[in-house]
Amino acid sequence: MKINFLFLAAIVLSLGTTFNRAALAQSPTNTIAPNSNAQEIEKTNNIKKLFEITGVKNISRQIITQLLNDFKPDYPQVPQKFWDNFANEIKSDDIVNEIIPIYNKYFSNEENKQLLTFYQTPVGQKTITVLPQLYQESYDVGKRYGTAAAQRALKKLEAEGYIRPSQ
Repeated sequence: MKINFLFLAAIVLSLGTTFNRAALAQSPTNTIAPNSNAQEIEKTNNIKKLFEITGVKNISRQIITQLLNDFKPDYPQVPQKFWDNFANEIKSDDIVNEIIPIYNKYFSNEENKQLLTFYQTPVGQKTITVLPQLYQESYDVGKRYGTAAAQRALKKLEAEGYIRPSQ
């Protein structure tokens, strides 16, 4: 069950950042090779601006907090201080820096500029505002669906004799 949680956590983090089309830009550092040309630098900076506008860093932090809150009941003996310290060790910037090359791979600089333009429109701003709620509600649906599917799979495995009936 704990491995399923970690797998789900990885999926949720990747979905949250992928659908959001956003993340860093707080740091002026460049994440591409020093010998890159001006166009590559501009493209990376546009990705960072996109991430900043859409708040991926904050959303990543919210997702991490939610996942840890879901994980805590499995370990009631662990004090809150441990969870707080562990949460503080997780750095949203690290996740964001890992995502920049993915955006670089799938979006041209022109497309990044179009996304920047979109997220500055009223509907783009609304999208940014409602995405956390959409993610939370989608996460809840996915969790319920996944739990129900796992229970159905176990019943089928039992019925077909692949595993012993649970007690």
